[in-house]
Amino acid sequence: MNELKPVLFVIQGRLKPGSESVYAQYLAGIQPLMAEFGVEVFAVGEGCESRFATAVWPVNGMLRFPSLERAEAFLADPRYLECKTSYRDVAYEVLNLSFFTPRPPKTSLPQPREVAQQAFDHFKQGLATGTWNSFFAMLTDDFTFWFPIGKYQGLNIGKERAIEFFTYVSQTVYPKGLFAQLDRVTGSGSTVIFEFRDEGLLFGTEPYQNRVAVAFEVRGEQICAYREYFGSDGKSN
Repeated sequence: MNELKPVLFVIQGRLKPGSESVYAQYLAGIQPLMAEFGVEVFAVGEGCESRFATAVWPVNGMLRFPSLERAEAFLADPRYLECKTSYRDVAYEVLNLSFFTPRPPKTSLPQPREVAQQAFDHFKQGLATGTWNSFFAMLTDDFTFWFPIGKYQGLNIGKERAIEFFTYVSQTVYPKGLFAQLDRVTGSGSTVIFEFRDEGLLFGTEPYQNRVAVAFEVRGEQICAYREYFGSDGKSN
């Protein structure tokens, strides 16, 4: 399994003054060993302190090993240890090494509830602040939404229509923000429903309270549909 996961070693160092010839001997000894173990110079830095450094890598650089197993074998090889003790450690004044393996590929998508929760958090932020970009980024291009009343009553189709709607909500209906408090979350399959209370100033002047349920339809890591249902939470006389 390790053969399928390359390992990258980061090298950051500085040569001691007058150690160029020792460093050159280290490079001469290490080159055949690198070729044998399949070690590649993956990337190089700038500002090499040694004129010999470009022969293999500069003092700052990155090495790529075929696998963690091969890296461990390389570091344990007596020939490497000899070069390290006799030349490398003598030549370097400062040397830091670190290594890492590439992040494994994503094998599965997040659960619908996780995606919907992230979208709802962005949705709450949009209502409170009028900043909707993070929410809009999670909508599919064919996003649809259903709203119960007003100029957007019924089914609305398309992400651009949604952007128009939510911008209208923030700029015209609740210019001072609408603040939501989540009560509960339920879900089944790709549908996740959020029940919450909200309050603010309608058109910036009239006190407003409401109880709302919104249903998010999740597709992959995005929201493809939204449905809203609500009833007034104002006090009756």
